[in-house]
Amino acid sequence: MRPSVLFWAAAVLYIITAVISKVIYSDLLPPPEAAPLVYALAFLWIMAVFYLRDWKINCLHKSYLYLAVMILVLSPLGWWGFATAVATIVTTRLIVHYEARNIERNPDNARKELRLILTTVVLVLFLVPIFRGAVPILRPETRYSAFRFFYLAAGYFTVVILSLKPDFRIFLLGEAIALVSTFRTIGLAVALAYFLRLVQLRGLGYNIKGRKYMLPAAAMVLIGVFLARYYVTTATYPEWQLGFLETLLYRPGVTYTVYEKLFHLGMPWGERGILFSTDPKGYVGSLFGRNVGYTYTIFGQPAYDFGLFGLIEAAFLGMALQDAERRRPTAVLAVTLMTLMIPIGIDAFFLSAMAFLAYLSVEVDVWKKDR
Repeated sequence: MRPSVLFWAAAVLYIITAVISKVIYSDLLPPPEAAPLVYALAFLWIMAVFYLRDWKINCLHKSYLYLAVMILVLSPLGWWGFATAVATIVTTRLIVHYEARNIERNPDNARKELRLILTTVVLVLFLVPIFRGAVPILRPETRYSAFRFFYLAAGYFTVVILSLKPDFRIFLLGEAIALVSTFRTIGLAVALAYFLRLVQLRGLGYNIKGRKYMLPAAAMVLIGVFLARYYVTTATYPEWQLGFLETLLYRPGVTYTVYEKLFHLGMPWGERGILFSTDPKGYVGSLFGRNVGYTYTIFGQPAYDFGLFGLIEAAFLGMALQDAERRRPTAVLAVTLMTLMIPIGIDAFFLSAMAFLAYLSVEVDVWKKDR
């Protein structure tokens, strides 16, 4: 099974669930609209076309395309955005020339040094806010402090480690980060990366000890993370009346409604505000007069920023996903990020990360040809 199957299934299921949610909670949410639904389906269709078709574009030309996207997306965020783009490009070149051959020959033991370094970084990032008293599971108000970036960074670095090797101990560390920070996004990303890497290794014939018990245990841990987030929600908003399962069904309808509103604001040619914002969720919230962050689905940013031209973004994502799947670790990361984008939405980080993963994967082929 190709990892991307999970993304396509999740995207279709999300749209269906969002529509059902809006129908069930018609007293709280407006009914689903035809035009935004057509745009969402067209977005996925164009993605699929560019993902499935072999465009036979020279790898070097693709590298230039992905480099351009990284620079164009990150540079408007300020000098640090441009510096990040340049540092990413330089780092990619070093990774490719140092490990391109070894990562494919021995995936089970790939990048041991990198995993050790990243694990150390994760532990430091995780412990800093804890020592400073920013523990959202105990103090829900700290979830919105600057320390949330430490938890998010620790979570995404954990995903990178799991894309190299599905270590159950690292999985538990990642879910602990999600539990303490109450970020469902981290919990889901860690679980996705762990599951996808296990499936990959199983397909390659690897026999992972205790695998039969790992997946059920992982599922139970992830449910625990979602329960923790529900507890924090009820603690923060005492008036919250929906139960745990009801909240899970209600949430897609809310986020999809945000997308519908962004669709109407951005059509036909777009407003260009979300992708180039340093706080995209906060920017969306401000559009509706709220001082909180709103998630807006994978369709929200293209529809608002570029209107009808946002469908070009779908073509880019489809091609980037296809290229990222050339290498097993980048495939895991790409599918994980794409799946997270379905409810959360596209921002500069996600789009540039997809460009980076595709660029890294393509550069390996360029390196091999040069050799």
